[in-house]
Amino acid sequence: MKHHLKAITTKGSALRRRFTSDTRGNVAIITALAAIPLCAAGGIAIDYSRASFVRSYLQAEADAAALGAAVGGPTANDATWVTSAENHTKSRFGSGVSGVAIQGKWLSATDFGVDASATVPVSLLAVIPGYSKTVKVSVAAVARYAEPVLEYKPPVLTDLNPDAADYNRISVYCFNSEKKKKSERRTKMTAVADNALTKYSYTMPECGPKETLSFRLHNVRNARTQKSKWDDPKAEHYDYYTDTVITGGKESYALEYSLLETVLCDTRGACQLPKDGGTLPEGPNRVPQKAEGACAPGKFLYYGWEDRPPEKGGSDRDYNDIRIVMECPTVKAGGTEKVALIR
Repeated sequence: MKHHLKAITTKGSALRRRFTSDTRGNVAIITALAAIPLCAAGGIAIDYSRASFVRSYLQAEADAAALGAAVGGPTANDATWVTSAENHTKSRFGSGVSGVAIQGKWLSATDFGVDASATVPVSLLAVIPGYSKTVKVSVAAVARYAEPVLEYKPPVLTDLNPDAADYNRISVYCFNSEKKKKSERRTKMTAVADNALTKYSYTMPECGPKETLSFRLHNVRNARTQKSKWDDPKAEHYDYYTDTVITGGKESYALEYSLLETVLCDTRGACQLPKDGGTLPEGPNRVPQKAEGACAPGKFLYYGWEDRPPEKGGSDRDYNDIRIVMECPTVKAGGTEKVALIR
């Protein structure tokens, strides 16, 4: 019996040694195991190539739509270019690409932006657990006038406090920061309103390329009821100029003091006090708001002034001594040589 068990044990050991030392079939096993990452890598390459192609096509269509819409200016039918770009993309890829969406809008008076996206199905990666069956691609384009000519309508509101002791007059003018001579930077000064209830008949100045409509506050101390002092150089008077510059659709001002509050409104109705259904800030002793968004066509910009610098005392900081509401400017239509992609 012992000899029989010993023979079985010896035979089993021999089988184990033969099995562990046999390398036949290793290549097949290694190849099978390596096929998984190789297939994944191949799937990534194929699907990435397809997504990149769709993205490049979308970018070309977005660029064309932005340029085409910007050429006509905000008053043109910019929707035609956007719709055309979306239809071209859908036609090009058919059912191979889903969720094609191309939208465009004026970001400011000078910039037209287009956002485009589509969903691209994946092929080999779809069979691997944990991988999405689709990938979304998105692009954007912005076209801008190289030398925009902005058109401004007269203010929709000029409300100057008639009870103030000081005489205040608001004028508009065209400002060009690139002029070397300071005397040439401010042109076409035009008075539009004062707090003595003067009736002004005027035409809005037409600002040229590189010029921006700006505001001048002419303040004469304690002279609202003394007309002889309004333009008397010997009277105590102060002139404040905004010298407005537009960057990325946003206005900035060269005011030395915090005299001005600005609020961007989506509608004319919003540019009113809360009691009238609007959203304008109110109340004394406030830090003035600054409009953060771009003044795009169709929107409105509110200007609320203090007639004396708060930094010098004597101001209630309610920014309602002078209230002006302007519709955001539009751009005159121009040729393609005036338009360029900036993003």
